Amino acid sequence: MSRRKSVTHFVAVNDLEQPPSKQEGLLIEVPKKGGDIPSNREQALQIVLNKWEKGEIEPDLFPNGLSDENIFYVPPDSPRLQKSETQKESAPIPPIVEGAQEIIQLTKLQLEVQQAAEEAAPYVPIIEAILSGTRPLNSSEREIAKDKKYGKVISRLGEMVASQSDYRESCTGNGKLILNAIRWQCEQGIKAELESQSIDADQVEK
Repeated sequence: MSRRKSVTHFVAVNDLEQPPSKQEGLLIEVPKKGGDIPSNREQALQIVLNKWEKGEIEPDLFPNGLSDENIFYVPPDSPRLQKSETQKESAPIPPIVEGAQEIIQLTKLQLEVQQAAEEAAPYVPIIEAILSGTRPLNSSEREIAKDKKYGKVISRLGEMVASQSDYRESCTGNGKLILNAIRWQCEQGIKAELESQSIDADQVEK
């Protein structure tokens, strides 16, 4: 498994005057570890400002301007069984920050499931034969099935899928507060690409 780069996540909340349940925003990834420290917070703000100035963010997304106050740190999500206990003594997490936590964790779980599935892919013919019961395993398949790695890979995939399913069921659905802004950005990216292609085509014709 390749080692993931250390990153710190923040959310740029669009309108602080809105009630927490209606606040939307952008999930920002700072390619540095260290958590909620001034340098990471400053870089997160600069990333959003750059996007805003380049027109990559909807002009009206931040109706009251954009400052350090709009930047919220997204702490690593805790396991759900421990989360209810730890939050008893801590301040409640804003919905948009909780939504960001869920997106990050679901992404991590999805990557783990996909990697486990890729490792299990060579075993598909064996699994299909076992489940269907329509043919016996050949000699090479029997040797593979006897290997300890076979059982470990299948077990790991099952555990990863179960973890992903359990976490998804426990999510609040606040990820949509982040998704709305992402959708707009994606639409702008597609429009910019089409415009660029159109300009290139015009230049070729000339």
